[in-house]
Amino acid sequence: MVLYALGFVAMLILFLLLEQPFLLAFLLIYVLIPCIFLPLFFTSVKRASFRSYCPASYVEKGNDIPVYFELNNPTFCPFFLCEISFFVNNLYHPNPYDHTLAIHVLPKNTEKIKLPVETSFIGMVKIEVTNIALSDLLHFFTYSLPGQYVTEVPVFPQESKTEDLPATPSSDGLDEYTESDAKGSISSDVKEIRQYLPGDRLQRIHWKLSAKLDDLFVKEMAHTSVLSLVILPELQKDNIEQTVSVLLGCVKTLQEREERFEVCLFNANSIDFSFLPMVDEASTVETLIRLYYLPLYEEKDAAMNAFFASGVKKATVISVCGEEITVIPSE
Repeated sequence: MVLYALGFVAMLILFLLLEQPFLLAFLLIYVLIPCIFLPLFFTSVKRASFRSYCPASYVEKGNDIPVYFELNNPTFCPFFLCEISFFVNNLYHPNPYDHTLAIHVLPKNTEKIKLPVETSFIGMVKIEVTNIALSDLLHFFTYSLPGQYVTEVPVFPQESKTEDLPATPSSDGLDEYTESDAKGSISSDVKEIRQYLPGDRLQRIHWKLSAKLDDLFVKEMAHTSVLSLVILPELQKDNIEQTVSVLLGCVKTLQEREERFEVCLFNANSIDFSFLPMVDEASTVETLIRLYYLPLYEEKDAAMNAFFASGVKKATVISVCGEEITVIPSE
């Protein structure tokens, strides 16, 4: 704006000194430019839209996360300068730092940019756009698009299998629900209604109740049979990478053997447990995502000690801590 004002003053001085008519015409055009372009700019930015997304539900460690930024300009006014500020952060390794990406968007066009995010560690990777600044042609004003733009992508270990695992112990009997022929199946009975947690499957959302209470709630389904084999991962900070890798290997091995088992997730803050039946790949993905949101801790064997102290379930427990697997038979 300062340069524009200096240019106007210089042109005015030239006109007064030289008294040339064509300079007056240039001066009038110089004054009309912001009167035309600024209203057009403010109208255009109100119609512009932005989104960020990742087409993959998860990626394996070592592969780039394909994150896309899309800025849609449905108007005839070009955006010659658009600055997108964002940061990339892994919840297991919090070290966010800001990035700025400068692009331009032509009229009646959508600018789509692929942002390859490296995955050096497993965990929940969060790509958050903090600001989208659009500047007018003369750089008089900068307008920020409102909204929150967050993309979260889980990074899983590379698939492996762990062979030395016990078979499922014989069940002590059936519970109140009818036994299904499929191993690890879940009945259609609803055990409880609880608030939505990150990683819960959309199929379990209780849409009517959620709409009524203006919050997301999910249906916790009752198990069709007693599951007496539990995998209990220790979420220690120092070896979380190895723990999740071995946990995934155990899950894949037991699923291939068509075993009936659960993964027990321990929340060190609230001192409670979540039991998640492993019936298919979708339940595996859901479990790992929920695990990534849990707090890590320093204490050794914290989950196993809390599990047996609480007496929450009688089962054969497979404790996974780093690369170490410990099997504790049911009493």
